Amino acid sequence: MGNIIVKTSILFSVLLLISNVGMHAQSSDFPPDNVTDYQDRNQMMSQLGISFPELPPKQKDPNAPKGAYPENKDSPEGNWKDEQNRFVARSNFGLWTNYDDTPAGFFPGEESWRVGTYTPIDLLKMKDGTIIKTAEQWWSKRRPEIMKDVQEEVWGVVPPEDVLPKVKWSVATSEGESKGFAYKEKVITGIIDTSRYPQVRNVPKISAVLRIPADAKGPVPVMVVISTYSWGEKWNPMNMYWEVFASRGWGVCIFDSDKLQPDNGAFLTSFIIGLCNKGNWRKPTDWGSLAAWGWGVSKLIDYFETDPDVDAAKIAVTGNSRYGKAALVAMAYEPRLAIAFPSCSGSLGAKMNRRHWAQDLEQSSWEKEYHWVAGNFFKWMGPLKEGTYLPRKIELCPVDAHSLLSLCAPRPVFINGGTTDSWPDPYGMYLTCVGATPVYELLGRKGLVMPDEKPKVDVGYISGDIAFRYHDGWHTDAPDWPAFFEFAKKYIRPQI
Repeated sequence: MGNIIVKTSILFSVLLLISNVGMHAQSSDFPPDNVTDYQDRNQMMSQLGISFPELPPKQKDPNAPKGAYPENKDSPEGNWKDEQNRFVARSNFGLWTNYDDTPAGFFPGEESWRVGTYTPIDLLKMKDGTIIKTAEQWWSKRRPEIMKDVQEEVWGVVPPEDVLPKVKWSVATSEGESKGFAYKEKVITGIIDTSRYPQVRNVPKISAVLRIPADAKGPVPVMVVISTYSWGEKWNPMNMYWEVFASRGWGVCIFDSDKLQPDNGAFLTSFIIGLCNKGNWRKPTDWGSLAAWGWGVSKLIDYFETDPDVDAAKIAVTGNSRYGKAALVAMAYEPRLAIAFPSCSGSLGAKMNRRHWAQDLEQSSWEKEYHWVAGNFFKWMGPLKEGTYLPRKIELCPVDAHSLLSLCAPRPVFINGGTTDSWPDPYGMYLTCVGATPVYELLGRKGLVMPDEKPKVDVGYISGDIAFRYHDGWHTDAPDWPAFFEFAKKYIRPQI
């Protein structure tokens, strides 16, 4: 995503009309230095031959959800809400946010038809119809097929090794104490070789801070937290996570993803993506910010393999919201990661995109989110048949969130959602866990073990290799860490 999700997305409707300005204007052959996110997104859509449809005024749209209304009656094209005061958006392609589920879901409602009915993707069936029956067939045939589609159609292709830059490391070490735990701290800087394109507008770097317990008896497992320091000291993620991990004998590494690739489409022709593309526009299959952040995690593992204080075979990854999306992408793309906790990741993370509930893939067509993934994801937006509302083109997409999760198998993954955090679709994330389970079982693991009809609040379903917890609360990972560590100790036991 993402991602903080609602805070970012609340601007969606206000800027929707502005985002269409210049859609058909000719783009520069080469990106200007002052390129904007609008220009970059529209240039990508131009490459694909896709444009936004003309939509009726919101108040005259027959597809508007029942009970939804403009937040400001004097600005009917602005933000809308529903009777539960939840954010309601209409995507650039005409799809409205839906909060009514079927009886099977967490929030059944009278307009459950809006969820839609979609052809499921069988993860153990090849495109040519071959049924995958053995682990060897999974690794040699089906997994490569899924990986190719995952990268090319939605999450982006990472450049080949001969295009990716080399990284040299600079490390500054200090000691201190925080939250009652003494630590050794290492400020890690990955200096990226820019010789491929020295004139890159903004030089990327890998910036991270690693803390390990000072009294560690040997190399420690490390949780990489994808986040940013851009929000200032008050929101310093190290302050949020250090005690959580130190008390359990883990190290924690805060990876400042913005230094590698900012969370802004205006910079896709700069930083690491622009460096690899020599400053040019992305092609439709090229990686976006999520995969770029995942690559940064991979490079940190390269560093950890040289650090005697770190157990490089026990590296985990996490992130909340849009960073949760990136954590799942990192886990799928990087086989050296041992375990993942993609928190509240929603659409383009752990939520099934075929299911139209709350945050949808189409909602990410606006200029503040499209940069997360490959431009090709625009192909899966809009109605399947012109003049209809459902089903949508996503019906034809060969992969979904359970495809991404299956690429993590057989490694353990912990997924969560919150009762008051409707935007990321907690039930849709649960369905992803269910959908990926057959792959784990084929590989001799358990996948998600669910003894109840559907997840209960504040119960950690952690006995399988896919875990799920539906906490009482909002868009946060905080209530779920005790269950995560209980889950993780089956695989990782620090020396404490």
